Amino acid sequence: MTGWSATWIRGFALLLVLLAMAASSLPVEVWATAPNRTVLVLHSYHQGYEWTDDQAAGIDEELAASAPNAIAIPYHLDWKRFPDVAGLHRLRALVGHRHPKGTVDAIIATDDAALAFAVELRREIYGPVPLVHGGVIGASARLLTEGESNVIGVAEAKDVEGTLRMAMAANPGLRRLFVLRDNTESGRALDTLIDDLAASGRFPAGLERQILPDMAFARLEERLTTLPPDSAVLLGTYATDRDGLVLPPEQFLQLMSEKSSVPIYGLQEYLLGRGIAGGSLLSAQAHGRAVGAVAAAIMNGKSTASLPTERADSVIRAMDYRQVQRYGLDLSRVGPLDQLLNKPFSFLETYRSLVVTVGIVIVVLTVMVLILSFALRQRRAAEAALLHSNLALAQSRRDLQDRLDELTASREALCEREKRMRLVAEASRDIIWTWDIAADRRVLSGRVSELLGVEATSIASRAAWCDRIHPDDCDQAEEALQRHLSGELPEYRAEYRVRHRDGNYLWFYATGKAMHDGQGRPVMMAGSYTDITAEKRQQDWLDHLAHFDPLTGLPNRLTLEQHVGRLIADDKAGGTAKPLALLFMDMDNFKFINDSFGHKAGDELLMALGLRIRRGVGEGLFIARLGGDEFVVVVHGSEAGEPADVAQRLEYALAAPFLVEGQHFFVTCSVGIARYPWDGRCFDDLLQNADTAMYRAKDSGRGRICTFTPDMNRRVVERMRMLSRARLAFDRQSFSLQYQPQVATSDGRVRGFEALIRWTDAELGPVSPDRFIPVCEDSGLIVPLGLWVLETACIEAMGLACRGIGGITMSVNMSAVQLAQNDFVPRVLEVLDRTGLPPNRLELEITETQMIGSLDAAIDKLDALRQAGVHIALDDFGTGYSSLTYLRTLPINTLKLDKAFIDDVHRRTDARSMVASISRIAHDLNRNVVAEGVEELAQWEALSRMGCDLIQGYFVSRPLAADRIDGFLAAWEERRKSLPIVSRDDVVVGMSSAGANRQPNGRELV
Repeated sequence: MTGWSATWIRGFALLLVLLAMAASSLPVEVWATAPNRTVLVLHSYHQGYEWTDDQAAGIDEELAASAPNAIAIPYHLDWKRFPDVAGLHRLRALVGHRHPKGTVDAIIATDDAALAFAVELRREIYGPVPLVHGGVIGASARLLTEGESNVIGVAEAKDVEGTLRMAMAANPGLRRLFVLRDNTESGRALDTLIDDLAASGRFPAGLERQILPDMAFARLEERLTTLPPDSAVLLGTYATDRDGLVLPPEQFLQLMSEKSSVPIYGLQEYLLGRGIAGGSLLSAQAHGRAVGAVAAAIMNGKSTASLPTERADSVIRAMDYRQVQRYGLDLSRVGPLDQLLNKPFSFLETYRSLVVTVGIVIVVLTVMVLILSFALRQRRAAEAALLHSNLALAQSRRDLQDRLDELTASREALCEREKRMRLVAEASRDIIWTWDIAADRRVLSGRVSELLGVEATSIASRAAWCDRIHPDDCDQAEEALQRHLSGELPEYRAEYRVRHRDGNYLWFYATGKAMHDGQGRPVMMAGSYTDITAEKRQQDWLDHLAHFDPLTGLPNRLTLEQHVGRLIADDKAGGTAKPLALLFMDMDNFKFINDSFGHKAGDELLMALGLRIRRGVGEGLFIARLGGDEFVVVVHGSEAGEPADVAQRLEYALAAPFLVEGQHFFVTCSVGIARYPWDGRCFDDLLQNADTAMYRAKDSGRGRICTFTPDMNRRVVERMRMLSRARLAFDRQSFSLQYQPQVATSDGRVRGFEALIRWTDAELGPVSPDRFIPVCEDSGLIVPLGLWVLETACIEAMGLACRGIGGITMSVNMSAVQLAQNDFVPRVLEVLDRTGLPPNRLELEITETQMIGSLDAAIDKLDALRQAGVHIALDDFGTGYSSLTYLRTLPINTLKLDKAFIDDVHRRTDARSMVASISRIAHDLNRNVVAEGVEELAQWEALSRMGCDLIQGYFVSRPLAADRIDGFLAAWEERRKSLPIVSRDDVVVGMSSAGANRQPNGRELV
């Protein structure tokens, strides 16, 4: 074998050995896919809080890069806005239900509240799984994890010293530091950091520290405006003021920065650009990446004991150029920065070397240009002398040619001008006319035949033209002409109508100007006639629109005000006030129809309603549309009782359904009546008081007629106060839920709870739902409030299931406003998915009146929910229309009898017969029956025998707070043993005789 061949063979063998060694050194992840690992990520604050979002982004980024087999599942405690221990208990139950012991491989916690919550989860559920924390000061972390094993974290190291050094450098005259923070853990931790600096001697000498007291946001703004110029503010966390009002950090900082007379320095990067001047800022995303790196190392097989406990600080030196300029800070003394925000772009600073180079080039070129210019000047002087003699000879030739060209051009211009004048006259959209005043000869050109249908020669005299002017316009046309001919007006201008050949009149705008002789007498006049018929018609249409509603053709508010004003003025002029009344009508639930079926259907319904109103009130009454679904009827000079009679006729006229786009709408209107002069002395007062009476009619149950009384203004004020307090209560989470049990008559066991909303206000005291629910519905607050009720009730139901109380159905009342929302169905399903409650454990309660006006749409939504497994109950049956058709067509599972049926069921035969009949029909249609308002044992026994499936009322229990449910269930198990349980064989239905009202032993049901 040759040396060359042996060399190649040895090289090839060496290559194989190297490949084998490289393959053996590859990590296991390259050769096999590791199983997925579950990591719970617990955040103390809510999603949208920028510090938390940046930490979460850093954690996710690092896990995705370094531990792709880790599945991060986030949960937000929302501790800054809602520091409620009960909420933590519910979240703990939810997490334990979704992630049982043995399914979690590690836990990541950000900030103090989440770390404490994670420690409790390990103690109660998961045991010593690895726990990685971040965003917590080292001392707080050691205190929270004392005695815990397998815990490691990245301490939140805020660089207070670096920020203070930057502030002192930017303002050498700084003498006082005002510390702004709230009373949260993070806020109080800032005092500890500053105390540590002072104890170690690293707090800047000559700087006096003061702490701004805890005060309301408005008072704090005033305080910041009065700070002395030798001071600065150091911001910690300030999310909640002394009154409990919560603001996001960005919004709080923006408000305070706008008012502050001195710069505000911060400690966290996400505040940069929101109002702070700058500082040595903690980067939340870099901090999150450090936490994620520790968690990724654990997911890749490292133990917490093998990982280093100290991490580099995640801070940047940054300033906001706008704040620097605003407070006159010296940026040159601060030193190098990692980031300078909002500094305007400077071309000179950015491209300094380029500018210098270009400047040198320009100077060199300028010198060269000057040299070349001097040389050219010398050459041109020589050439000028040579050309001067030739120019004199050429000039004489050019002068002669110019005169010839000028004469030719003048002749051609005259011909061209004549052609243009002829073209203008023929192409003009107007009639051009001249008038020889002395000979009374008129020459008309242009569109005479097209506009008037006659030849120009037939109207060549002044008399012939005046004969075609409308008789009503002749005098003013003649007056305008004479005033111009006499010199009173510089131009002749007039608008009048001229008769067409077919007898119709056109509007013309006439203009002209007269020429006078040496004695000042007019001798010639010329002008034009412009057809303005279309403009006049447009103006008439605009005048109509200004006084009439374009949709219904009815008078609008302006015309209504003028009409009522004239009636009142006539009555005052006559000395006696004739009866005058305004009927203010507003359609009930029109907004729901408009939102559900679109504005086109809403417009068609309004047009049909306008026609129905005109037919209903009869002839002779003034009807106007104010806008939207509001109409006003004026009743004048009638008897005292006629306004109510007119309102009654309107009610009868609206009883029949409206057919719009294939849908049947049942429409009711609330009517308010105000009378002159008792309820108002002018139009505005009458209209306002009629509007107030209409809202009183709505509050009384809608579809009502109400006459104004003085005390209604007080109720309006009370209503506005109620709405304001309700909004504040919702923002502060002052509403609460209570749960009333539902018990089966077959065995006495608890089968469900109905969630009932309660509100006790600091000013109003306990407020009944009958008072605040209508206000919330009218304002739209019921939509977010209803979602909160639904989610809270579902979480409580899941809590019962986690405590071993299974098979319980949670009933939640739904408002008509919620049902009308386009996204009602997906929102309900989203709440079920978020809380984990099975759909068949939720029952939504609706009333008959909620579906009036949009029955088909309501059925579609309820049917979609029922197909998803949600139960539907028809509440307060018997208080509305009580149509048996509803029982057959509506997709319901349960029929709830109103308390009015139950009160006398153990004493009166007719009441028992009605309940038994309804129960039989419901059971035939495979519907359950629930009796509400049961308060006595006799009612229990009677309803059990008449086929009611479930009982609800004070006989079983009053509504209970969530923490009293377990105690009630234990007590009820003892009590139900003594209840009379009626077997299904003894159930009596269809009680048509007295004998049917007795038990088998002959004892009366009562």
